[in-house]
Order: sequence, then structure tokens, then C-alpha cells
Amino acid sequence: MKKITFLCALFIGGMAFSQSIEIASTNFEEPALGTSNYTDTGDATVAHDLLNNVDEPSVNFAATATEIGFAASYIPYDVPGVGLTDGDYVGVTDFTGDVTTFTSGTQGYQLSDLDGTMTVVFDAVDFTGYENNTVSIDYFINDTGYEGNGTTNDEGNDLFRIFVRDLTNNTETDILNTLGSDINDLMIENSWITGTATIANGANVELVVQARTNSGSETLMIDTISFEGEVATVVLPQLEITEIFSGQSGDDLTADWFEIKNTGTTDWISGVDGDLYYDDESADETTADIISGVTTIPAGETAIVLVTGDIADVDVFTSIWGSVIDLSSTEVGFTDGAGLGGGGDAVNLWIGLPTSINTPVNTGVYPDTSVNDGQSFDVELSAFSVVGNVNGAVETIATAGSAGDVPNIGSPGNGVPVTISQVAFNTSYISVNENDGAVNIAIEISEMPTINTTVDVSLVGAGTAVDGADFTFGTTQTVNFSAGNMDDQIVTINITDNTIDNSDKFFVLQIENPTNAELGIKQLFTVYILDDDTQIPAEDTTPLDASLLSSYLVDADGTAEIVAYDNDNQQLFVVNDSKINVLDFTDPANITETSFIDVTSIGASAQSVAVQNGLVAIAVANNDPVANGFVVFRDALGVETPVVVEIGVLPDMLVFSPDGTKLLVANEGQPNDDYSVDPEGSVAIIDVTGGLSAIDQADVTLVNFNNYDGQETSLNASGIRIYGPGATASQDFEPEYIAVSNNSETAYVVLQENNAYAIIDIASGTVTDVKSFGLKDHSLPQNSIDVSNDTDFVFNANWPIKGMYMPDAISYYSVGGVDYIVTANEGDAREYDAFEEEVKIGDSNYTLDPTVFNDLDILELEANLGSINVTSASGDADNNGLFEEIHIFGGRSFSIFEAATGTLVYDSANDFEVITANHPVYGAIFNASNSNNNLKNRSDNKGPEPEGVLVKEIEGQFYAFVLLERIGGVMIYNITDPTSPQFLQYLNNRDVTPGGDEMGDLGPEGLAFVSAEESATGIAYIVVANEVSATLSVYALNNVILGLNNFTTSENNFALYPNPANGDVFFSAPGNYKVYDMLGRNMLSVTNAASLNIASLPTGTYVVQNENGVSQKLIVE
Repeated sequence: MKKITFLCALFIGGMAFSQSIEIASTNFEEPALGTSNYTDTGDATVAHDLLNNVDEPSVNFAATATEIGFAASYIPYDVPGVGLTDGDYVGVTDFTGDVTTFTSGTQGYQLSDLDGTMTVVFDAVDFTGYENNTVSIDYFINDTGYEGNGTTNDEGNDLFRIFVRDLTNNTETDILNTLGSDINDLMIENSWITGTATIANGANVELVVQARTNSGSETLMIDTISFEGEVATVVLPQLEITEIFSGQSGDDLTADWFEIKNTGTTDWISGVDGDLYYDDESADETTADIISGVTTIPAGETAIVLVTGDIADVDVFTSIWGSVIDLSSTEVGFTDGAGLGGGGDAVNLWIGLPTSINTPVNTGVYPDTSVNDGQSFDVELSAFSVVGNVNGAVETIATAGSAGDVPNIGSPGNGVPVTISQVAFNTSYISVNENDGAVNIAIEISEMPTINTTVDVSLVGAGTAVDGADFTFGTTQTVNFSAGNMDDQIVTINITDNTIDNSDKFFVLQIENPTNAELGIKQLFTVYILDDDTQIPAEDTTPLDASLLSSYLVDADGTAEIVAYDNDNQQLFVVNDSKINVLDFTDPANITETSFIDVTSIGASAQSVAVQNGLVAIAVANNDPVANGFVVFRDALGVETPVVVEIGVLPDMLVFSPDGTKLLVANEGQPNDDYSVDPEGSVAIIDVTGGLSAIDQADVTLVNFNNYDGQETSLNASGIRIYGPGATASQDFEPEYIAVSNNSETAYVVLQENNAYAIIDIASGTVTDVKSFGLKDHSLPQNSIDVSNDTDFVFNANWPIKGMYMPDAISYYSVGGVDYIVTANEGDAREYDAFEEEVKIGDSNYTLDPTVFNDLDILELEANLGSINVTSASGDADNNGLFEEIHIFGGRSFSIFEAATGTLVYDSANDFEVITANHPVYGAIFNASNSNNNLKNRSDNKGPEPEGVLVKEIEGQFYAFVLLERIGGVMIYNITDPTSPQFLQYLNNRDVTPGGDEMGDLGPEGLAFVSAEESATGIAYIVVANEVSATLSVYALNNVILGLNNFTTSENNFALYPNPANGDVFFSAPGNYKVYDMLGRNMLSVTNAASLNIASLPTGTYVVQNENGVSQKLIVE
């Protein structure tokens, strides 16, 4: 049987573009029709090929130029019948009958009344070189009654099958197959149907048609058979001239040569692709010479061609260049063509025999070589080869030329390009103690240098350390990596050990001007010098001797934010989200809960609590955060009916005036997240003179800041930040905390986000002044600060930044006739969906003024100022988009200001970070947060974050207790002299495993003082509410103890000491006393007595009552 192969491709520019074409076909127009039915002359009982008979329809056909051939055969039933020996309608026909018309021309092929199986196999078609191939055939099945489902070979099981047999892959693909089905049910009768099969690329296939019928009406007609495909894309090799060597002055080291690179994706193969030919710049196809010795140039690879007629020159070339470049994968051929001239020439390359039509596929041109003796010309780089270029040029060991001393330089072949060495510092920074004497700085090279490589090390004009004073560097130093040596090169710099406490310092080096290398990533190196003369404030426990007594868990599922002490009943009130926990504090070592107050019926959450003279006040936020909040008043024992009054938006803190006549509330008035509503901040003054039952809404005076609206520009100019989007001053002011003067006449109100405070005349309910807290200059030695969470060492240094004090809590005291406010300088950024002021140096929306900051690239290093949070809301005084000052949040300190003038009297400077960094226990987690134990976690964001402060007079001395919200604990200072406070103690109670789980008392927020006189035990205490851990830290002031002659009491009140007790109990005043147990039974009585012996009483809780009916709780141990 004839195999049909047809190939057609259009080549343009070395690429073949495919289109769908018909490879082979037939519509049965050429085979003979005959004049009668077809009668098989073979044996109907055995399978056999069918033959064409004279004057009968053609059942076989030999292919012509236009139609494919076919051959028919016959298979009898399992029980043979007459087969086709009785004359049947099979073969090529022009009888249309039921088909009406053929799909192409006037003839088709008929199979009917076969009495067995007839098979027609069409000539095999070769799809080599084709893709996206198909075979299609039109067929018509007569509408009649077919029997069976074709599963057995007998007259009761009709069958039609048309399929493609893939001779290459040994598979069959059905176009039609009725096996297993009743043909009558397939809905394929009485119409022409075009069946199609997809053919695998490059396959050799044949179409097969089979029919099994036993009736003249059971007919399969076929017509129009087509084999189609697209000529597969053929990609020719893409060969380019990439390097040319035209000899050298004097004796040549090698023959002239050029490099051919296959830049395409198809290999060039000798004997498959056209031969290669060469000529010089004349590009004359008649004189071009064939290139010999090259059998293949794989895609992406190269070959070398020597311009010589002597094959021995190939060995010479391989020997010389093979010693410096791996030529094992590079073929070296030759061509006996025109030599290459030194004055500039060209190399022309042909694929296939050069003709006037077949022009060069590539031309490589090179210039005059006279000043580049021995150097090849790198056509890819358009430059003469130099050692170490990007193509890996090297120089030969062998030399030649006029004096025999000139090597050749080039990069012939497929050798791996030489990697360019990179020189860099081996790290970005190092910390060194001031007394270490010197620092060694390593510079590394990435690859083994083949020639000497140098780089300069110079001092960058940035940093706080001074050359000659803090270290010795001098002039720029040159570092040399000799050929064949990869050892790190060390630069040693001497460090000066002085005796001055002037904070940690740093200087920066850079590498530059490399030779035979390039600079790596680490081009800057910072040396951080840690001062060994830092003065660490010394602890002094003598005055107070404070120590941790106990830690009490308020609520495992809650919090403990604010704590207030009820001295009348020895109770603690603790803010715990939507409720207030009431705790018995008669035994500070064993606190117990007695009740709680739920505020959810009034608002969203409790914000603060205060207690005085048996009256409890609770600030409650509204469920709508931008609606007015409330204050709930109740008696300390919860007996009387509570009173609720409405105040301003988001009451955040409240405090009774010392005389007990007023309650003042700071209503913060924060905006909603999208800043569409920004309520005014305010201060509520509530008259509580008449006691709980007399309080009503008429007693509430709301003090606003409307008088400052319209003054926003002048306020900002004076350092009072007004910056909320579109906000007036009264909207932007957010009262955070209140302190009241001793005479109850003046209130000092912190406006935290505004870095300011307001002064309010309580009697008139008016704001008399608003003052800025100013800025803290961290470029001063005493204000050093650790700013990066990117390093693993503490670096308290000076930086060109300024801190906004932004206190949270404040406390008042008066000494020497001058009023002062004491601030805990926390810092707070506004962060809302519609406005966020917190950014990083280097952010796209924060650009420093380069005329002020000369070394931005140094400041922006993550180990320097690149990590610290700064504000974008201030620092750009002229509003030109360039920040002249860097403002950070908080002061990381506590401060003392003259209350009336705002004059800064004292700031604790860098004490808190110096003390915690050098603490023998908590130094391990310096600047950790309250949510982790990670060293320096908060160095980039407010550091220890002073949160709360309370000033108390104890035995004629004033003490400040300052809470650190992040690392935790309390700092204690004696501030009796406002200009020279003295550090006493730092107390903390949390786990200190670096990187471990945070545990213990975490996140101190508020604190209360329990005096010895008001304590059940006669010992003074500080009680700290820890918001994150929901615990109370109870610190005993062990040196503050109530003695017998220290008792003071009101006319009706009295105190007991000691309490708890198990022997004698002393009364603060002689009188008549009775002792009751918890069932109300009178257990003991004394008359006109100053003490009482309770040794006879069982352990437990009792009530001691005086003759005026005043009661105190007594614990018997």
C-alpha cells in the first residue's frame, strides 16, 4: 500500500511559519464505477482480500497525485454465508438513492448487504513534520431496521466502525463505533455526518472503515476523506560572530581566529544543516571558504575557527588556550581563507553554499588593533578584551610578539565566565567597649583574586564619635588582596578610653575605589562605642525600703487597669473592663474579692474609678464611642442607690478634689475611625458637696475649649500640636489626665496628643491657660536613648531627634511655696483609618531636609534611626514637605514642671533606660514589651514607656512613684528638691527569660497609695494595677510604719495597730470598744482603754466598734 508523504514549509529569516494544509484526501471521483453490482470471486467462507473486477465497481484503488488509495477485504460470519459472491452494492458508486447527493463531486463509496464484515483500509499518511493534525470523513447511514448490537459475528448483529490506526504509536482512535449499541438508537441515520479524529504530531496513520450488514437497505455510504495538518515550526540555528583575534605584532602566538556562538535554540549539526563558509570583509561568495573540523554547535554554545590551512594549528591553539580556559566542550575548526588584517577587518559567515541569494547570516567587525596588541576584540562587548571582563577574559601563560613577552588576552570557547570578585565588609556593624583598646574590622573578597585587588577604606563624615578624641583613624587606608589570597583583610582602629560620661557614640567607615573588583552589598560599617563611664543611679533603700509583698490575680479573663483605695473600709476598687472588682485589703498579703460592680447597664466599659470619703465614682464610656459618657456614683459599701450623671465624650480619668467637694473628669473626646466625627474634648466638674443622695445632673459643669477655636495657627507656633484632619482646637484637645492643687482651686489637665496641658479655674469652670510641654533634645549627652530594635546590644547614644514629652498621668505637689506638676512622659500617636501620624524615617511620605541632615543614608540605617517611630504631624515648620526636625513620641522619663508657668524644672533624662539596661536582673530584657520578653523590642517605640505617676508626701518628704508600662515595674524617686530628685529604687515582678514567655505582673497602668495611717496593718503600700496580666502588685514600704505616737484620727474615726494581730491591739485613741464576730456576737468589751488583748479569740475576722458606732475590721491570726 502506498505511503503518502507531503511536506510544505515557508522559511523566512531562518524561521518556518506554519499554516494548515491538506496532506492527503479523496472524494472517490477518480476510481472506476463499473456497470453492474460487485461479485466477489473469492471463497466466502474464509477471510480474504477483495479484488477489482472488470466492469464492476472499484473496491480498491491505487493512489494518484490527487487522490489517496485504498484496499478492501472481507471476513465471513462465524457461520459463513454467501458473502459478496451473489452480487452486492459495494465499492465506488454514483448511486445517490437515500443520500440524495454526495458531499463532494458525484461519486462516493458504498457498503451494503455484506453477509459478513467488509473492511476498507486507506493508504498510510505520514505526518512527520506536521502538528495540529486531523483526519475527517463524511459518512451516511441509511435509515432502516438494524439488528443486534454488533457484539457477535453473525447476521443478527450489524456493526459500523470508522477509526484511525496510529502505526507509529500503536494506537487506534475511533471516529464511529456502534459496537455494543443498537444502531437504531444512536440517532445517526439518514444524514451526512462529518467525523474527525486528532492525530499525534509526526505519526504515521491509516484510516479504516468497517461494516457488517446482511440487507440491501442496511447501507453505509462514505465520501470526502481529508488528512490535514500544520507544517511544524522549524527553527534554524542562529549563529553569530562574537569574538575575533587578528594576530599581534611580531610573531603570532596562534593563528588568527574567530568565535561563532549559537544564540538560537536549535543546534547546528554538520550534515543536517548547511555547511559553514567564511570570508573576510569582501564578503565575496565566489571566494568564500568552507569551514572544516566543526561537527556541531549546540544552542547557547560556541566554536572556534582558525584562519589557516594547516590542521596542526588547531593543536597549537588548543594547547596554548587550554591551559587557561577549559576548552573541553568547545570544538576548534579551521578554514583556509583570507587572513585577518590588523588594521581592522570583518568576518562574514554563511550557512549553506554562498550564492547571490544566500547571503551571510552574520558579520563581525573589528577596529584597528595597533594599540591593543595581543587582545582579541569582543564583538558582544564592542571592546577589546581585558582580563576579568564580564565574558571572563584571561591572559595566556605563553607569550609572543616582537620581544616575545606579549600574552594573548581573550575569552575563546564555552569556558565558565570568570566571576567578578566583590569586596565588602563582612558585617554591617560591631559594638565595642570603650576600654577594649581597639577594634578589628574584617573586609572580605568573594572570589579568589587572580590579580592584585585593592579597595580604599575611608571615614564617613557622620556619627557622634570624633576621630582623634574617641578613636584614631587618620587618613584613608588602602586594603590589598594579593593574587591567590582570599583571606579577610583586617583594619585595626584604636579606641580611646576616657573617663567622661558622655553617652555611647559611633562612627562609620565606607569602602570605595575598588580595583579589579566591584563593591559588595555591605559598603558601610558602623562601630558603636559603648561608654564604660556611664553613671548608673545608685539604689538607696534607706528611706522607704520598698519590696514586693504579693501579686494578686484580679480576673484570669479580664484586666486590671486602674486601682483606687477606700481608706475608710480598707477596700480596693479595680477597673476591669465592664466591671469594677471590689477587693478586701485588710490583709494585703491575702487579698480577697468581696463583690463587683457591673456597668454594662449604663455603658460600654468602665474607664476609671476614684474613691474619697466613702464615695465611689466610676467613669463609664458610652456604647457609642462618640456620644457622651457617664459617671456612676455609689457609696463604698454599696448600700445606697447609685446616681448616674451624663458628662462629655469618652471619660478617661476622674479625680476628687482634695477637699472632697468636687469630682473632675477628663473627657477625651476621641474621633471615630474615619474621622467623620471628632467630638470636642472637655472636663466635667461635678459638685458632690451634698453627698451621694444630693448629686444630680444639675451639679455637672462641662468645661470646653471653644475659646481656643480659631487660634490653631498660633497654638501650633507655640508648640501646642493641633493637627487632626480639619479639627478645631476644641476638637483636637483630648484631655487625658487631671491633677488638682492642694487648695482644690486649680486643675491641671494633660492634653497628651497635643503635648500640652490646660489650667482650669475650678470655681469658675473656665480654662485660664494652655501650655506646651516643649521638646526634649536627644542630642544632649544626658538625654541619650536606645533607638533600634535591630541590634542585640544596648546603645544609649545621642541622636539629632527631639522627643515630645506627651505625658499620660500627672501628679501635683507643692514645696517651698511653689506648685509643681510631675509627668510620666509616655508619648501617644494618633492612629485611625483616616489618619495615622506614625511613620519611619525613609518612608515615602516622610522626607528629611537634606540641608539640615547631611548624612541621610547613615541615619536611615536600621541599626541607627531607620527603625524608630516618628511623627509626620510636626517637625516641618515651613510646610515645604521637608522635615527640619525629627520628633519622636514620649520622653522616656518623668519630668517636673512649674505648674503655673510650664517651666521645666527637672527631667530624669536617660535614667530609666540606663537603670533598666544595667539592672542585674531586668537588664536581660531591656526595653522588652509587656507582650514579650524580647531584648530591645520597644527601643524603636517609646522604650520603657512611662505610664503612671503618683506623688505622695511621707514623713515630710515627697516621693514620686513612676510606672513603666512596657518593661514593667515602678521607679521611686525622692523629689523633695524639685531641681535635684534622687533615685531610690526600681521594683518589678515579671519573668526575665530573654525570648521566653512573658509572665508575672505585666503592663502597669495605674497605682494607688495606702498610707500607714490608713492601712489595716500600719504599713504603707503602693498598689499597682497591671493591665495586661490583670494582676495587682502590692509593694510594702517597709520603713514607713505607724507607731503608737503616730496615730491620728478624726473625732469619730479610729484605727487599729497591728492588724492582723494575735496579741495586743492598740487603738488610735482611748475609748470604749466592743469586738463582734461575723455572726454579730459580742466577744470582748473594754472601757476607756487604749489597747485590747485578743489572745483568747479564735483565728478569724472580727469587727471592732467604738462608742460612736464607727467600725473597723480586725484580722486575728
